[in-house]
Amino acid sequence: MIIRIKPLLIIYLLFATNIISDMAINNIFINSKIIEIEKDTNKISFEGDVNIKSGEFTINADNASYDNLKKIIYVSGNPSKIKSVQKNNSFIGSANQIIFSETSKIQLIGNAVMNYDDINISSNEIIFNTKDGKIISD
Repeated sequence: MIIRIKPLLIIYLLFATNIISDMAINNIFINSKIIEIEKDTNKISFEGDVNIKSGEFTINADNASYDNLKKIIYVSGNPSKIKSVQKNNSFIGSANQIIFSETSKIQLIGNAVMNYDDINISSNEIIFNTKDGKIISD
């Protein structure tokens, strides 16, 4: 069963108990034009002007989905953009797809570009740890 919701404010009421309690470390808030709650698959989809904010970064994208079973957020766009909000750990990046979870690892996939500590990296895939700054590229 899929439920379509348009108002942005409802995201907090419906989504907060799952994501904020399960991902309380990151305090993640997601806004979009359309929200679909898929009760059968335990997923929530976000479409149109997706904006994700946490204590560590912001992401702007076209679409996103949250898998409550795996505790993973998948983000896609042309491209999706991520930017640090922490002054002591500054980074900016973009990719066709961004994947992250409760861990501090962020995966940029497809035309991935990242600037961290005045170092520019371009690759098909970049895995970045927001806590220690370690970068792995493919």
